[in-house]
Amino acid sequence: MKKNHYILLLALAVIAILAFKNPRIVKNETSNDGLLVATLYMQHAAEYQAACYQSFNLGKYKLHEKMAQYNGNKKLAVVVDIDETVLDNSPFSARSILENTDYPKYWDDWCMLAKAKSIPGAMEFLVYAQLKGVETFYISNRKIKLFSATQTNLRNNGFPFADSTHILLRTSSNDKESRRNKVRETHEVVLYFGDNLGDFMSDFDEQPNEKRNALARDIQNDFGDEFIVLPNPTYGTWLNALIEGATPETNTDSIYKARLINF
Repeated sequence: MKKNHYILLLALAVIAILAFKNPRIVKNETSNDGLLVATLYMQHAAEYQAACYQSFNLGKYKLHEKMAQYNGNKKLAVVVDIDETVLDNSPFSARSILENTDYPKYWDDWCMLAKAKSIPGAMEFLVYAQLKGVETFYISNRKIKLFSATQTNLRNNGFPFADSTHILLRTSSNDKESRRNKVRETHEVVLYFGDNLGDFMSDFDEQPNEKRNALARDIQNDFGDEFIVLPNPTYGTWLNALIEGATPETNTDSIYKARLINF
């Protein structure tokens, strides 16, 4: 009995030494529980569908208004993000939840399947804009290596202008401003659609949470007029802004909880 007791103590001592030298072995596995309700909301809630339809219905109204007001010579265009703006990647989130993984694991695999469905109302709005003579440009931070699969996915869903001229993916920088400027050289952009505020202005990129909220207040009249925001509770720059300065070893759940506004 005493011998077994010493063996147990020795084993515990070895584990303690290893943990001290390599704290990662005792780090809790990252949990995706916080993603669960958000993904269920996107996949099943009629309220989510309604919010998307509302965004694109507003887009039709504003498109008519801006076309009637425009007297320039450039062709008209709308600029849209792709992920969670026109294509639904919630199955990727579901896979991440079930296997307790995170981006970028499985992301390329998911994109290569070209099976993402259309966000409610997105395809219908862009086809409507096409019938009105308005072109669509897709500006996404998907990597350029995913171009072929992305093009196939858009075409399979019936999206117009799914070609190399109108699909502008990321080649280097995450900043979309240079690509937006490229479109503006030849077209008058009347509407922008996105699920992340960086889809509209680079000023929102890599900013702390408080700064992003202040910027949103400063341009509040542009939302619903020039900028139309799609709901995305699953990921985005807003989450990164909440945990600014965190390291891979940081317990992000504790930071999120500390950000809660309690009564």
